[in-house]
Amino acid sequence: MCSRYTQTADLDALAERFGIEVVEADTRALLGRYNVAPSQVVPIIVADDGRRRLVPARWGLRPHWARHGKIAPFNTRAEIVRTSRTLRDGLKYARCLVPADGFYEWQAIPGRRRRQPYHVRLAGGGLFAFAGLFTPPRADDDVPATCTIITTTANALVAAIHDRMPVILDTGDETRWLNPFRVKPADVLPCLHPLTAELMEMHAVSTLVSSLRNEGPRLVEAVMLDQPRAAAS
Repeated sequence: MCSRYTQTADLDALAERFGIEVVEADTRALLGRYNVAPSQVVPIIVADDGRRRLVPARWGLRPHWARHGKIAPFNTRAEIVRTSRTLRDGLKYARCLVPADGFYEWQAIPGRRRRQPYHVRLAGGGLFAFAGLFTPPRADDDVPATCTIITTTANALVAAIHDRMPVILDTGDETRWLNPFRVKPADVLPCLHPLTAELMEMHAVSTLVSSLRNEGPRLVEAVMLDQPRAAAS
C-alpha cells in the first residue's frame, strides 16, 4: 500500500540522479513536497521517445477507454499487472519511474482511535524510484497524463506495520523498467519485488501527516512513541 509519499529533492538533484534530459512545463512547481497524496498531480519520469523526460501526471490511473469520473486506482498490485485488461498494455508500453525519497505507512495501535504513521526511506536517505505505469495525456479531451504506483508484499522491515509496500526499484532495474524497447512482460516482471529490508529504515512521525492540510519538513521528523502504562496493582 502507498497512499502518501515524499519527494523533497529539487530539479537539479532529480536530473542528476535519474539522467533526466527534458523537463516539461509546470513540473518544477511539483517538487519539494512532504505530503504527496492520490489525485494530486505528481512528477513522473518517462522515456517513450528514448529520452528521459520529467512530466506531470495525476496520481490515479485512468485508461484511455475509462469514463470520466470512474475510480482511478492509485496503487496496483504487482500480482495482477500481467493479467488485468486495464494494465497489461501499460506493462508493455507505458512504464514509468515515480521519483521519491520516502513514503508513509500507518499502523493500527490497540486501544487507540488514530493509527500511528511511519516514514520509510532508504537507509541514510536519498532518492529512489517507485515502479509505475502511466497513461499519456489526451489533448483532444483535455485529459492529463495519469499514473499508478505498483505494490508488492512487504519486506521484513515494513511487514512490522503493514503487509504491502510500494515497489522500490533496484538502481540497476530502473533502466530495465523504463526502457521503451522492452515490451515483453517477462523482461520486466522480475523488477517487481520488495527492496531488501537492510537497505531501508523507518521511524514514527507525527499524526500531522494524516491531514492533507499539513506540509513541510516537520512531517518527517521522528517522534517518540508513548509507552504503555503499567496496570495499577
